[in-house]
Amino acid sequence: MFGIPSFQKLIVLAVILAVVWYGFKFLGRLQDTRRKEARKRDLRSPDSKARREAAPQESLDVEETVVCSQCGAYVPARGAASCGKARCPY
Repeated sequence: MFGIPSFQKLIVLAVILAVVWYGFKFLGRLQDTRRKEARKRDLRSPDSKARREAAPQESLDVEETVVCSQCGAYVPARGAASCGKARCPY
């Protein structure tokens, strides 16, 4: 019952696996194409420019940090507070 499968069965199994594999690849490409087309349509629409201009610009505040020599935690360079250790330099 669980012997060596025939060569024909292995060929059929390989064909089925290939069809499924390439079918999923095709569907993925089709979805990517539709997403790209939808993005292009959104960018071309007149109200999308107004929406982008009206969207608030996010500012990324970057702050310098230093390593606490006692505990190894990163603390802000300005306004650093004590980490609670006895020999904390902050």
